[in-house]
Amino acid sequence: MQGGSGAGRRGRWRSGSVNRQRILEVAAERFAADGFQRSTIKAIAADAGVDTAMIHYFFGSKQGLYDAILNRHETIRDPVAELLADGLEHFGERLVRRFLQVNENNEPGDRVAALVRMAVVDPEPAALLRDFIETEFTPSLARHLDLPDARVRAGLISAQLVGVAVTRHQLRIEPLTSASPETIVALVAPIIQRLLTDPLPIPVDGDQEANVTGTSA
Repeated sequence: MQGGSGAGRRGRWRSGSVNRQRILEVAAERFAADGFQRSTIKAIAADAGVDTAMIHYFFGSKQGLYDAILNRHETIRDPVAELLADGLEHFGERLVRRFLQVNENNEPGDRVAALVRMAVVDPEPAALLRDFIETEFTPSLARHLDLPDARVRAGLISAQLVGVAVTRHQLRIEPLTSASPETIVALVAPIIQRLLTDPLPIPVDGDQEANVTGTSA
């Protein structure tokens, strides 16, 4: 590399927005795999194909990069209303397909996908993911279901979806890890659909529901 020349730098500084997004995407993967403490700026830079100076330029530090991942798209667009536009029929399939689309493709800027992947190894994203499930996803789905045990059903659906993501990407348990998204949809969607429409195995009154969901009646 020739001193003083920008030609030797890894990454193209003139395409800053592209490089910044690329750094966020690969850093989320690195933090999900190794956790915050074991991840290094050097490893993230290598993953992104940029030099470490670019990461410091955009984010200041490893903590700044981590915070940028957790806080991007602070207001998460609620998918429930859109997915329920056509009613409850086949909602389980639409929900699982959309969840896989976000998580399998690691859609740029999707905060939920990043939180799901990072929650297993670090407490901060785990707390943020729990907050999203408890304050956004579950109440929204419960409102649409309009059932006395709707919050319990929504919590069980969340457990199914997060469990699939963790099993496939963090624990990497076969045969689920190697299964195609269409196979996962075929296997999991009927479970989600039953949780939406079938009677639960035991009745859940208001007090029991509060105990399960951690909310007051």
